[in-house]
Amino acid sequence: MFADRITNFGRKLDDKLDQELLKGALDYINFNEEPLALEILCDHICEYDVALNQAEYDEVIALAKDMGLDVNDVPFRHMKQLVV
Repeated sequence: MFADRITNFGRKLDDKLDQELLKGALDYINFNEEPLALEILCDHICEYDVALNQAEYDEVIALAKDMGLDVNDVPFRHMKQLVV
């Protein structure tokens, strides 16, 4: 249900995040683990201090909310600090 949105967001990180990390996170979609895929992707963004623009941040937060994830929890709450 959210696979396309997660994948499209991940594509925006092609030049910002190691391809193996990106692929590893997105592979969870193939096992119907969309929430886990997004959480791992966001963990990598935070762990590697990947800079996000405001639109990317807004997109990932909206996606997390739509998926019923708590955006006040890790890793989402830390992502605001990465907006440039």
